[in-house]
Amino acid sequence: MPVAYADVSKLADALRQTAQQSNLTTQQVLVMSANQILAEMEARVPVKTGKLRRSLRIEVQTDRVIIGPNPVIAPYAGYVEYGTKPHLIRPKSPTGVLRFQIGPTTVYTKLVHHPGTKPNPFVKEAFQAWVDSLGTMAAEANVKVFQRNAP
Repeated sequence: MPVAYADVSKLADALRQTAQQSNLTTQQVLVMSANQILAEMEARVPVKTGKLRRSLRIEVQTDRVIIGPNPVIAPYAGYVEYGTKPHLIRPKSPTGVLRFQIGPTTVYTKLVHHPGTKPNPFVKEAFQAWVDSLGTMAAEANVKVFQRNAP
C-alpha cells in the first residue's frame, strides 16, 4: 500500500507564530467588538436631549476595553437602563419646594409621587446583539494572522 508524506514544518511554524501573536489578536478583536457594540448602543439609546448618546464612549486599557455611557456626563444612565420603581421626590431643603413645568404651567409643590420608569436596556441589548458575532470575529482575526504567517 502506498504511503504519502508531507512536510508540515512551515505550517507548524505559522501556527506557532499565530499563537505568539494571540494577545495582539485578542486586543484587535476587543477593539473591533467595542466599535460594533458602541454603534449598536448609539442606534438603541433613547434620545431626549442627546446628552446620553454623546456620553457613550470606548476606553481602551491594557487588559480591557470599557464601552458605555460616561457616568460623569450622564449620571442618570443607570436609571434609563434599569428603570426606576415608584418613588417620592422631595425638595432638598425641608422648607423648600419643587418647581417644574407641565406644559405652559409652572407647578410648585412639596412632594411628587413619581410613578417610576420602565427600563430601556440599550446597553444590555447592544451587548446581546454582539455576543453572537464574537466567535466569528475571533476566528476571522486568527485566520488573518495565520495567513500572514503561512508560507
